[in-house]
Amino acid sequence: MEFALKMEGEARDFYLNAKNKVNDPMAKSLVNYLADWELSHCNFIQDQLKKIESAGKWDPAAATEMDEESAQEFLRKPWIEGELQSSLVSSASDISMLRMALALERDFNNFYKKAAEKIDNPDGKKVLNMLANWEAEHMSIIDSQLQQMHKDFMTEMGFEPF
Repeated sequence: MEFALKMEGEARDFYLNAKNKVNDPMAKSLVNYLADWELSHCNFIQDQLKKIESAGKWDPAAATEMDEESAQEFLRKPWIEGELQSSLVSSASDISMLRMALALERDFNNFYKKAAEKIDNPDGKKVLNMLANWEAEHMSIIDSQLQQMHKDFMTEMGFEPF
């Protein structure tokens, strides 16, 4: 969990840095949400570490609903409304950043799933699977945004097949 806390903190730093480099308004909003979600993961992991240290127990019930509710709201939200607002160069840059974010979230998802497979404690397994599921939601959200941005980019470039 200490390693997970470090990873989540570094991810938050990545998103905070990326927020200043992303041009597309929806991508910027997504990166901002991702930074907030990573902070919520840090807080959740810190709480788990304190409970394990003080009581020797994991506490899956301590999870906040922020991740699931916010993620579901984001998944339902239409990503792009109106015309593509940024230049092709900045769109390509935003797409590259979101690809890095997708890889980051995929790594976290795999890490938590593997850790959950290896732990015997049922509550620890629940906590780790919960974290894996949150990361899977983030992957889905990022992938949806990436697909839309890629489609818009290809259309703008004149590569749309139909």
